[in-house]
Amino acid sequence: MFEMRIRPDMEVVDNSGRRVGTVNGVIDDLILLARSGSFGDLHHCVPLERVEGIDENRVRLRQPFFPERRRHPR
Repeated sequence: MFEMRIRPDMEVVDNSGRRVGTVNGVIDDLILLARSGSFGDLHHCVPLERVEGIDENRVRLRQPFFPERRRHPR
């Protein structure tokens, strides 16, 4: 539902409004956050099921952000 509206460079915030990153892209059921500021060759990922809504250029999560680190799937 939200995956079609999420675009690169959108800001991602958790349920308290804290900025957690910038969208790099969407692959399958994951939002990949831009790697700037992350460690090594790992992306921070957010499952689409954690998205509460989208406001203009912001993706709002329904809970606090705890990153899942995964190797880039491509």
